Amino acid sequence: MIVFISDLHFVDETAGKHNIPARAFEGMLKDFKRYVGKPKEIILVFLGDIFDMNRSTYWLDKPESERPWGDTENNIKEIESHANHVFDAILSKNEKTFDFFRGSLKSKFKFSVEPERIYIPGNHDRLCNVFPSLRRKVRESLGMPTEEKPFLHRFDDMTQYRVLARHGHEYDIWNYEGSVNMTDGDYAQVPIGDLLTTEIAANIPYTILKHVGDTLPPAELVRLRTNLEEIENVRPYSAIFDWLFYQTTENKHVKDEIEEALKEIIDHFNSLQYLKRWYKRHDKWSFFTLDEADKLQAVMKMFKLLGMETAEGLMKIYSQIFGSPDNLPLDNADGNLVEGAKEFLTHQSEYRYVIMGHTHNPLQVPIRITSKGLEQVYLNTGTWRAKHIKGLGGGFITMKNLTYTIVYSEGESKNQEYETWTGTLKEVA
Repeated sequence: MIVFISDLHFVDETAGKHNIPARAFEGMLKDFKRYVGKPKEIILVFLGDIFDMNRSTYWLDKPESERPWGDTENNIKEIESHANHVFDAILSKNEKTFDFFRGSLKSKFKFSVEPERIYIPGNHDRLCNVFPSLRRKVRESLGMPTEEKPFLHRFDDMTQYRVLARHGHEYDIWNYEGSVNMTDGDYAQVPIGDLLTTEIAANIPYTILKHVGDTLPPAELVRLRTNLEEIENVRPYSAIFDWLFYQTTENKHVKDEIEEALKEIIDHFNSLQYLKRWYKRHDKWSFFTLDEADKLQAVMKMFKLLGMETAEGLMKIYSQIFGSPDNLPLDNADGNLVEGAKEFLTHQSEYRYVIMGHTHNPLQVPIRITSKGLEQVYLNTGTWRAKHIKGLGGGFITMKNLTYTIVYSEGESKNQEYETWTGTLKEVA
């Protein structure tokens, strides 16, 4: 049997305390033990975005040339050193969790076998596959055999389980910069999503708090910091204007400082050399359709030129004219991943499942029944991160998630082929 989990996003906490406690994983495996019986093998697949190397303000204190999207020809050693610093900080902030993962799960939970660990890099932990030093640390922290070869970008078994698993960012133009060939070199390329996470999402609380300074009482400043650090957990991403506007209604006398900070962030983002090169690669000069460069430039202009109240209204108009917010560079579209799974399964009639994560949205989508009567399904593993979801009538409701997927080999279980489990926790405010 195979257990898939993804999008744990362990962080160094410089951009917010978002880590999942070790007890959550212990609880999952205790529940897991109740109904798995005594399988001949257990494969635990970490399906990407386990280590969030991007969501750290550490990068903001380094020269652009030494950031992951900087001068990789001349400063690769400096970039690797900084990446190791971020990774080590992630391990330090999650010491109990990684002590748990690297230990014997068989003895702790009395499994019939020791679970094999497999790690598939995602977009937020892209750097973990770029540098041999990080590959060694990943394997050690997850309790995997020591070796230095690159991690595979897919789990593929068409004999026992008949499943293909990827992280899913391969089908997201904002978070995968490589070609359709999906080589190691393709995955190593820097996507614009890395910059959006670090230079904007992580930078928002970092810069706003510098502007606000000590103009708020300590308790209000702590609340503002906490809310700003949660901005990347807002869903849909296009609702971040509402989220930011809410902060100004709570703290009206710092509204100007917040808007000035946002303009400073966008000015800095627009000055990045990598962004300029990215625009040149992606600008297709069409008068009839908007490419991804046009969309990103439009969003940046809205941030820069408009107040938050106006920008929120214009964002709604923009999405009506140019497509759903799910097509904006602020959202990852589930539809692209489903289409990728559909295309693969159409040409691979012996597979049962395509499994991905990335979008933080657990899904089960029937694709088709083959001529041989085989049911083919797309499964998304969701996330373990909390989400602040905009209510239909306004406001934001926070929910914590836990989700995983189990796939059985043929003959392993009499009644099940796969199971998906998703839990939602609403805590007392």
